[in-house]
Amino acid sequence: MSHRQLLNRSAGPRSLLSLLRPSLTRFYSSSSSVTSKDSAEEVAAEELPVTFVEDDGLEAEREARIQAARNKSRLLPQHRNMLHNTLPYEQSQSWIHETVKYKRMMVGRYGLDGSKVDPRICFPTKQEALERSEYEKVAFPHTLQEMMAVNRKAKQDKIAKIRTREEEIAKKMEKLDQWTADLNARIAKKEADARAAKERKDRLVEEVRRHFGFKIDPRDERFQEIPQEGEGGQAGGEGGQDDGEAEEEDGQPGEGRGEGG
Repeated sequence: MSHRQLLNRSAGPRSLLSLLRPSLTRFYSSSSSVTSKDSAEEVAAEELPVTFVEDDGLEAEREARIQAARNKSRLLPQHRNMLHNTLPYEQSQSWIHETVKYKRMMVGRYGLDGSKVDPRICFPTKQEALERSEYEKVAFPHTLQEMMAVNRKAKQDKIAKIRTREEEIAKKMEKLDQWTADLNARIAKKEADARAAKERKDRLVEEVRRHFGFKIDPRDERFQEIPQEGEGGQAGGEGGQDDGEAEEEDGQPGEGRGEGG
């Protein structure tokens, strides 16, 4: 016994009668068996509970409610569609959605089936092809062979420039030892000059201290007078030496003359 018959039996005596009616009619008349069977099924369908009745509209609505309850992301429908890699809008929401650029973008992103766009829109029109050709003539006036020749020459110039630079560096590296020695000599000379200046200053400070009996700031005017006096004395001493040398030279001819006299 089928599930439907069990449900009809649980309904009561009327359902039992509806179960017996097809067998009785089939026993008395074979010609009216089909009609009796159809009427029994109609009565059974009417007596079934609502949950066992198949309704496409109710099933679709129930599935929609389930899907809405499963959506916990709180995203807008278009954003959720983009997340699942589907077309954001089923219908155009703005004039931008009707532009050729937007439709081509949808075809490239979601394919022919997912974008629901005529693929012929992806091909350029005659006007677009003409404008593109004119643009390429202006933007790229040279042929492929000419561009290859220019590129080859640019590479050769770059290699030659690098080679020249390497040769200059090699020549300078050969002179590196001499330059290092010259630099060290200049540094040593500067250090020697600085050391001599410091020693001269210390000597002058010591002379001033011996002259006055106490230390004087080098910025003091009295400190500036002592070096001038010292330089004058040195100049006088050098002058005296020059006079003595001159007298000796004069004495030699005098002796010669005296001997001659």
